[in-house]
Amino acid sequence: MFTPPRPPLINTRVSHADYARTLIITPDGQTLITGNAKDIKVWHLVSGKLLRILQGHLEPVRSLAISPGGKILASSSNDSTIKIWCLEHGDLLRTLKGHFGAVLSLKISSDGQTLVSGSNDNSLKIWNLKDGKLLRNLNGHSSSVMAVTISPDGENIISGSFDNTIKIWQTSNGKMLRSIKAHCNWVASLAINPDGQTFASASSDQTIKIWQLKTGKLLATLKGHSNWVDALVISPDGKTLASSSSDQTIKIWQLGKDGKPQPSPIYNLTGHNGAVLSLAISPDNQTLISSSDDNTVRFWQLNTGELLRTLNSKDNSLLYTFSNSDKPVMLSDDDDSTIRMWRVR
Repeated sequence: MFTPPRPPLINTRVSHADYARTLIITPDGQTLITGNAKDIKVWHLVSGKLLRILQGHLEPVRSLAISPGGKILASSSNDSTIKIWCLEHGDLLRTLKGHFGAVLSLKISSDGQTLVSGSNDNSLKIWNLKDGKLLRNLNGHSSSVMAVTISPDGENIISGSFDNTIKIWQTSNGKMLRSIKAHCNWVASLAINPDGQTFASASSDQTIKIWQLKTGKLLATLKGHSNWVDALVISPDGKTLASSSSDQTIKIWQLGKDGKPQPSPIYNLTGHNGAVLSLAISPDNQTLISSSDDNTVRFWQLNTGELLRTLNSKDNSLLYTFSNSDKPVMLSDDDDSTIRMWRVR
């Protein structure tokens, strides 16, 4: 198992209130979006340049979702609202109201027509993304809906809750098809395989479970984290599952063609000094990005586990570490749009 060395943490700690709770990558792989406190920050993925800040939420941002074309961004917050943005210009298009508690999770369907939201008011809501119309309320959970996802064909919605259950719904009519007593504690995250056959769930019971979507059958249970498992992501090619935890680690698991994982992680990534709250994988399956309440965003090479760079989201700077050097290099973006490179001593 490869464990990359802990990089020197120089000038990477920022105000606790500004850490990225959630992050997402645009479908073209060019842009990283982070939810930082009440703001949403839009970054150029390669240079680390901060492109714009989207402001409008009154409380911390909890979830982000992006349309398949990469033009529309949805954000949700503890302020009970969902905001729809034009990503190209940063314009706020509309604010969706209807939940009576923090909106904890969002997902946009693969056809870009539908938005699903989950809230600590115990409900899911289905919205028309184009006009913001509320289409359907889904009720059945007895506690907060922590995670939602949609099958690639759009036919099913999967939700995970603080009530320890996973529920599978029919999108067209809102009917609950299946309720699974999934974990011994709350379900924190869900990730569906791109082939739509299997999905993964993560829980504060420190386990990850792999399920068959059609039947709800449990296929595998993964153990290895020593604290809550906070986030999951499956690579676009369906070959890799990444999990992150309050134990400050990220684990990389290999998935077979049937969606079943190898029993042990192939990499254990260390370096964060706080709970690792959110994960994303680039569309080319090359880069894993993680955010933590240590106030950093880290970039990892997915197939080797190598730490590539560390983003300081408050100072808008990027620390690079190279495999042939133990000294980081900082890139800064000046007003003249020049990227300047500095050796940190």
